[in-house]
Amino acid sequence: MTKIIALNRKYLAMVASAFVICLVGFLGFSLWHNSDASVSKINEVPEIKMLGVTVEPASIVKDLTYGSVTLKGAQVITTKTFDLIATVQNTTANKMTNIPVELQVSLVGDDTKKVISPGTLPALEPGATARVAFRQIKVLGDALGKSATVGQHLMTLRIKPNPEGGVVQATEASFRFTVDSTVKAPVAIKRQ
Repeated sequence: MTKIIALNRKYLAMVASAFVICLVGFLGFSLWHNSDASVSKINEVPEIKMLGVTVEPASIVKDLTYGSVTLKGAQVITTKTFDLIATVQNTTANKMTNIPVELQVSLVGDDTKKVISPGTLPALEPGATARVAFRQIKVLGDALGKSATVGQHLMTLRIKPNPEGGVVQATEASFRFTVDSTVKAPVAIKRQ
């Protein structure tokens, strides 16, 4: 003898809807919990902290206008070559050696124009600071007072991991600047 079981579609739809809502809620909670954990990792103090970056000859902060485009507070380099000097600090209690440092200069919007300069910081004591200098960096484009995009550069300074030397974390800092050789640097005030 066979039994026939009849299911009401209305109750079946309600049970399926409740199951889907619970599943979505569980997935949402899991994703929120995981993203919260990854945010806390980003806020950690880096092993090597970048305290400052300077450019020589000094860059100028100025509003630039190219046709109908205005760049407010643009950092401008007025020469074809420049030096970059970064000050870094060891924030750990361990001595670090053979620290790989890399400078990448690229033209914004043109991935084919990119220059990478590797370097090595020999040693950094706990809590100590050091200056890393990259000399005679050649620019990749010049706005020449005409184009808002031709002279825009992206500079990225990276400290790469070297577990043998005591550096586990990678650290990176980036900033944009515009090269325009037609911009005149302000005349320095002579002090007596």
